[in-house]
Amino acid sequence: MKQYDHAEHAYKKIADDIASGALASPLLLFGREQFLVRWAAEAALNKYVDPSLRAIDFARLDGAGVDADTVVRHCETLPLGSEKRFVLVEGLSVLAGDDARASARFDEEAFSAYIAGLPDTCLLVLTADRADKRKRLYKAIAKRGGVYEFTSLDPPLLRAFVEKRLKEAGKRASASVIRRFTDMTGYAERDSEYTLYRLENDIKKIADYCDGDEILLSDILAVMEASLDLNAFALADAASRGRRSEAFDLLAGMLASGENVYRLLALLLSQFELLLSVREMLDAGFTRARMQSELGVHEYRLRLAAETAARFDAGTLRAIVLRACEADKHIKTGLLRDTLALELFVNAAAGPPPALR
Repeated sequence: MKQYDHAEHAYKKIADDIASGALASPLLLFGREQFLVRWAAEAALNKYVDPSLRAIDFARLDGAGVDADTVVRHCETLPLGSEKRFVLVEGLSVLAGDDARASARFDEEAFSAYIAGLPDTCLLVLTADRADKRKRLYKAIAKRGGVYEFTSLDPPLLRAFVEKRLKEAGKRASASVIRRFTDMTGYAERDSEYTLYRLENDIKKIADYCDGDEILLSDILAVMEASLDLNAFALADAASRGRRSEAFDLLAGMLASGENVYRLLALLLSQFELLLSVREMLDAGFTRARMQSELGVHEYRLRLAAETAARFDAGTLRAIVLRACEADKHIKTGLLRDTLALELFVNAAAGPPPALR
């Protein structure tokens, strides 16, 4: 599990600072949760710039290509009606300290010196994915303005985030359902790549799926498992055709989306067990209706399984299921790294199936 700092999260701190008008300039907003970085920048913009004057008193600059002189020129421009001239530099790559071209283009030394005398008429907001706290620019910002690092939300804040967005969508859910949902996402898992951007997208899908006002656990399970099921079927289909590259691309996408390795392996094992059951029933001459009754799966899922199972024989599917069980054992005993064991399993599953008898 992730370790959370019990100090006040930047999400709450900047909300309080914006509400009280206590924001200093310049601001540095960075961290893993880029959703909150963008939210904070927008909230500050709404606080200090009249909506009717955005075209005049607001400047948005691309931090990947901007030079220091351009930023300074915008900062020196006076507001024409808003409380502040708002200059937003998005993705200032020089702050990470690992982009030689950005460092050569952006005069960090001169800009750090400029920050000390930044006009009070300007609110300068700099955003980045990462920031090197040893850099002169970072230290200059921290000394003169404010720095907010948006790390992962702790469980109570995460559940509050979900509840608020459900409310905005005209939906509600019990505390236990919200807790189950956040647990299912794997957000709190160490090294998880599941971020608030993806969480918000999943919330929208669940809200759209649910017909009533109250979201039930069954609604969440239907939406959350549907996309995974389809990806697992697509992977099994690619494997059944011997298309290793496609199978590995699908696996990489599932892993990159933040899915837990154990959950993926369990899902793939479940899919191949279903394929084996369908193959055995096909061999026994079962009708589609009888297979659906025996297996208790949705008609659409059964059709996909039957199409894929037709390209294997039962012996090959039994061997694949056995390899999945072995992969699970190797992971749990530490014999193989989790991702390597999963990749070896997919490679074995994508072996050319023998001719059907």
